[in-house]
Amino acid sequence: MKQEIKTRTIIAPQPVLIVATYDADGVADAMNVAWGGQCWDNEVALNISSNHKTTENLRQQMAFTLSIGTVDTMREADYFGIVSGKKENKIDHLGLKTTKANEVNAPLIDIFPLAMECEVESMTDNGDEGVRVVARIRRTVADSSILDKDGKVDYSRLNPIMYDSETHAYYSLGEKVGHAFHDGADLK
Repeated sequence: MKQEIKTRTIIAPQPVLIVATYDADGVADAMNVAWGGQCWDNEVALNISSNHKTTENLRQQMAFTLSIGTVDTMREADYFGIVSGKKENKIDHLGLKTTKANEVNAPLIDIFPLAMECEVESMTDNGDEGVRVVARIRRTVADSSILDKDGKVDYSRLNPIMYDSETHAYYSLGEKVGHAFHDGADLK
């Protein structure tokens, strides 16, 4: 039997997204964004607070890189979400290396094995101190260690983590359990 619980959004999995930007002086910054994901074939959407350094950087540069947190990068990804870039240079503090993206004016953080170079298409103030960012993916780069024999990302090798907003926990996504657009075909 179902019971009514407190009204809230409970949608999982939520990816652990790392947004990396340059500020006006060319200093790299990164932020863990809980509210975001794919919204079209080559587009992503993010929902972030308007008071973040990352939001300022996005308004100035109109570009960012988007990486996916993994089991191997969980501690760094979490750190990017608990420390403000206005108070500390997070990338320098962690001793991380960055590389300038080829297609957009944003840094790639070398420890993340998958990254998308994104160009901001729109930023909309939501009226609740939040900003919705929609961006077009201009280039995707992946470490060969996470690619299958056909050059596609193998999620079992990437080992991405998800964020659980109910318990404030991270989970690994686990193993493949089926084939999309196939396993339900016999129900037709």
